[in-house]
Amino acid sequence: MGWIVLEIKIAKNSGFCFGVKKAIEVAEEVAKNNKGKTYVHGQLVHNEKVINDLGNKGIVFVENLAEIPDGAITVLRAHGEPGSTYKTLNEKSITKDNNLTDATCPLVTLVHNVGIKLKENGYEVIIFGKADHPESIGTKFHLKGNDTIIVEEPEEYQKVLEFIKNNNSEKVAIISQTTMSVYGYKKLIENINSNLSGNKFGQIQLSLRDLSEKYGYVDTICNPTKQRQSGTEEIAKESDIVIVIGGKNSSNSKELYTKCKELGVESYFIQSAEQLQADWFNQKDKVGVTAGASTPDYLIDEVVNKIKELAA
Repeated sequence: MGWIVLEIKIAKNSGFCFGVKKAIEVAEEVAKNNKGKTYVHGQLVHNEKVINDLGNKGIVFVENLAEIPDGAITVLRAHGEPGSTYKTLNEKSITKDNNLTDATCPLVTLVHNVGIKLKENGYEVIIFGKADHPESIGTKFHLKGNDTIIVEEPEEYQKVLEFIKNNNSEKVAIISQTTMSVYGYKKLIENINSNLSGNKFGQIQLSLRDLSEKYGYVDTICNPTKQRQSGTEEIAKESDIVIVIGGKNSSNSKELYTKCKELGVESYFIQSAEQLQADWFNQKDKVGVTAGASTPDYLIDEVVNKIKELAA
């Protein structure tokens, strides 16, 4: 070929986070002990390969709760669910401590609890997150339902300013979906404060001990997401090209890809090794590989081995 990949580096903290790993283990254990089908509403985790593997173990994924038979063994996904899901399942005789296992990540539950406590203490709560992401859908249920304001990008800061202007709110707080961009959240707050007269948004600690701020934000982006973004940024600065591995619907994987593009490094977002193209690596000396929280180690290994094969 006339070229060779001299170095391949995998970003620190790539692949499964503990919440995803736990959800998969829970679902596999439930399915193993169940002679019939085990049902999951939506994708347990946002990775098509993992979903296919779990499907081969007797787990059925449905998009509509109506597809789950009455009394069926059911597992709730890692991203959390709104209260309406529990209510519907209860009506189908599917209840906790009986035939319903909740695999919601504890860090997602933490966001729910933070939002609830802020609300109980007089705050109007706004979410920094993706409106169609199951985590944000679940979180907004605990706040004001469909009336909850969700801001998806730092450039949408005007939504917050308009909300404050139109509602004369005494106290407003912003919380984040666990998998959002650390930089994006910081930029959103900066954009709001630079265009807000009077009181500014200050940080409210996660402990919520001091709720004296009129306007505040809580850093609810989880540590695994922060570590993954930091590791990806580090490797992107050292690489000629970065391969980001993650499911098409994976919010945290998309954030990794966006971060690499923002840093100006040639980057590709793939779901499997089969998508790699030889010409991507032409005249590249340093290749970085990173992966989202729902990407298993074996997929990372397959991608690394394929890159070596293409460069041979």
